[in-house]
Amino acid sequence: MTRKSPDEKIMIPYLRKLTREHRQLDRLIHSTKPAIARDELKALKRLRLRIEDKIVALQRHYYGRSLAG
Repeated sequence: MTRKSPDEKIMIPYLRKLTREHRQLDRLIHSTKPAIARDELKALKRLRLRIEDKIVALQRHYYGRSLAG
């Protein structure tokens, strides 16, 4: 078993939190797509992409690659 660095002990839970937020936003976007204004939908999609970018950057930093599909 490999020991986790102090950074990893902090980042792994943060990465999980970001992943949950991304999934929640994805579900919200798909479930409310026809009911919300176009500008609101764009804002939600931009937020989802920013979160996804953070996830990928953290995965690359700590694991050397993206774990996302």
